[in-house]
Amino acid sequence: MKKLLFFTIIVLIPLLYGCREILVKYSDNGKTVHMTVDQILKIQLPADAMSGNDWRRIAYEDTVIIKTGKPNYMLSDGRLDTPGIYNFRFKTIGAGTSKLYMEYGSKYDSNEKPVKTFEIVVIVHEKGK
Repeated sequence: MKKLLFFTIIVLIPLLYGCREILVKYSDNGKTVHMTVDQILKIQLPADAMSGNDWRRIAYEDTVIIKTGKPNYMLSDGRLDTPGIYNFRFKTIGAGTSKLYMEYGSKYDSNEKPVKTFEIVVIVHEKGK
């Protein structure tokens, strides 16, 4: 009986933690995301480290969400000559609405026109509402 209980707890912990994180990809560009306070918004965006471009400009309402940690770049298939994916994490800190805007372009000249942009609307609700 103790083994069954232990196994159930081990299986449920990752499932419950997974509910805290919402994954958004580039294909979700232009959409609205509903979340509650204290959830994590993980954004995966395509990037090519060899191109000289980067996700350089990020704008959002910092009373609703905050960026946590540094972006994490991963190669999509493990080879250096292929594009990869940037992972960004934001935490919801207060109820409200925030437009989250990001642009991808030259990391050497921020005045240069972006190659692509990403924008979503994040609506954060109080827990239990």
